[in-house]
Amino acid sequence: MSRRLAALVEGLGLAAALGLLLGAIDTLTSDTPSWRAFGALAALDGLLLTVISAPVVVLIALLSRRSSPRWGLGLVPLLILSGLLVKGLTEGLNEGQAALLSQPLPRLRGDGGPPGPVVLITLDTTRRDALSQMPQLSAWGDAGLRHLQATSNAPWTLPSMASGMTGLPPHAHGAGARRHDAEHAPRIGLNAELPTLADGLHERGYVSVAVITNPYLAPRYGLTARFDRVFDLSQEESWARAARRSSLARLFVDPRPANAENAVHRAMEALDRLEGGRFFLWLHLIDPHAPYGQRDEDETCALPTCWDDWRGARRAKEPLDPSLLTAIRGLYDGELAELDAALAPLLARLSERSPEALVIVAADHGEAFAEDGVMEHGEGFTEAELAVPLLLRAPGLAPTTSSRGVCLSGLYDATLSWADGDGLGAWEALGPHTPCPASSLLRGEEGSACTLGPARLTKIGDEERLWVDPLSSPAEPEATLAALRACLPPPMPIGEADRSEDDDAALRALGYVD
Repeated sequence: MSRRLAALVEGLGLAAALGLLLGAIDTLTSDTPSWRAFGALAALDGLLLTVISAPVVVLIALLSRRSSPRWGLGLVPLLILSGLLVKGLTEGLNEGQAALLSQPLPRLRGDGGPPGPVVLITLDTTRRDALSQMPQLSAWGDAGLRHLQATSNAPWTLPSMASGMTGLPPHAHGAGARRHDAEHAPRIGLNAELPTLADGLHERGYVSVAVITNPYLAPRYGLTARFDRVFDLSQEESWARAARRSSLARLFVDPRPANAENAVHRAMEALDRLEGGRFFLWLHLIDPHAPYGQRDEDETCALPTCWDDWRGARRAKEPLDPSLLTAIRGLYDGELAELDAALAPLLARLSERSPEALVIVAADHGEAFAEDGVMEHGEGFTEAELAVPLLLRAPGLAPTTSSRGVCLSGLYDATLSWADGDGLGAWEALGPHTPCPASSLLRGEEGSACTLGPARLTKIGDEERLWVDPLSSPAEPEATLAALRACLPPPMPIGEADRSEDDDAALRALGYVD
């Protein structure tokens, strides 16, 4: 019996040793080798190879006739594998427990009567003029209220959506502030004491569910922390990518891309469960974000002549070649077309089965293509980065096009006002332009801006810059300039804190740091 048991230990130990070696090779050939990745991939490959080979090892052990068992030959690699697995499982259980505690199952509330459900669809990195490439969404918006002069409170996601969720400008809520004085410093999340749109709707009897695809919207940054359920597709994709670095796990783990098709599918699954109650569904889609046209997890970019570092375009000292710029914009437009196609089934379903719902489609910020020397977003407060589409449909809301200047931070007031039966509040079609303060940059020196209808005042350092829409100049320029100066917020504050791995992971996932 002892010799068979020894043969079993030797066989399993040999399989574990080969798996550990395979994991080491997988780590060394990956883009970002590290000791943490080495331990994870070595343990994963060791475990999988041990499990896969176990039936053969057991058969060989049963047939073994060896007279002198050698236990040590197999015990050493098994002990190494066990240590790595214990460490990995401990970290995984801690993370998994925290995720489960922050994501309880939805509880249906109300009878589905008035006020009806609220569905918020936010599109990442979508310019105001992007609707020209999204005919199905544009046609859907023609049946409701279309704001032609909607402006974001920040040129990147975290502070922008925090403004929408709290009704506060970035300098007031603080989300997105740098933790220390460095260009790519980690960012501060939303203060847990600030009430959010999810809180306000909870008080009105709503259950809340979020389907998100941007790591900066994860519960750890505060924006979705108080939702009843969060489907974080960016985290699922991150876990799947990490597992698929293993030669063996790649055979069993799907890529789970956080694209619009999968996110919309998850949102429609949530609707199956939520219909009949009073619910708030937030769907955020990241597809138009750079690198555009990336379809496979092993691709670095999809340009005709691909550069090693996508950030090369953003950091270019000289103007980009016009043909390259045209190719980049073409890839972005292709992302918009695919996003439009993915959204169509959800919009049709909402129109047919939830006509009593308030449905809002907006963007968190825009995207620049060399306007004012900016590529992508987060470098300044340009029109390309701050101007966003805003479409609303609700029962009794007549098809209307509004030229009133409104702010993304009005989402909080408009939604709660509608839930109280008092109209759309800050987003009513008629009324004076709403001043829209903006701050928080991803790159460069911090600054601030204020938009008032067709005019914007920007201040970075000591330099002020006035921008006026050439197609719609303000009627009283001096009064407009005075109003802009009065609402110009202070720059985002900079705190002092250590860099966190979660922040680094979010920045890397979006291509902002190596």
